[in-house]
Amino acid sequence: MFLTTASAFADEITCRGPFAKDTDHKRLVASFGRENVIRTTVREPEGLAVRASIVFPKDPVRRLVVLWSDEKTLRRPVRIRLEGSGWSGPEGLRIGSPIEAVEKANGKPFTLYGFEWDYGGSIENWNGGALGTLPGGCTFSPVFETDDEAPSEALDAVSGDSRFASDTPAMRAAKPRIGSLALGYSQR
Repeated sequence: MFLTTASAFADEITCRGPFAKDTDHKRLVASFGRENVIRTTVREPEGLAVRASIVFPKDPVRRLVVLWSDEKTLRRPVRIRLEGSGWSGPEGLRIGSPIEAVEKANGKPFTLYGFEWDYGGSIENWNGGALGTLPGGCTFSPVFETDDEAPSEALDAVSGDSRFASDTPAMRAAKPRIGSLALGYSQR
């Protein structure tokens, strides 16, 4: 389901409608209203500044950022980053969902990077699971955070620039949950 007007708010974002792989800034404005979509520059990892569209920029529950393949014309999304807790991704997954729920939605274990570095907690490979390619051609890209209450030994065991299976005892002991999520399109 997707939003079709600024007054309607649907909870699940998909790879269709205003967020389809052929969308552009103009379609976002038509879908959500001129007052709810802005053009701006945002900072990405490693300090990279990129042009983006922000939907619901003043609403922390519905705010999302669209990064573009063509930054000049704001066309063809590369990544749609859901910043507000009012959105969900596939299968109702949202910020705060535990790793077990993501594994269940994927239909199998997946591989993620260790924590405590720039790309920590991000997905390395869905291992052929359902979340690897969604209807509409995008990929679900959550980034996990560890639980503050997890023992330091558990956190140390799954930290650093390494890959870990989602179903390992060490990963489960760290109690990861989705800290942020996005949908992305391959630029091939």
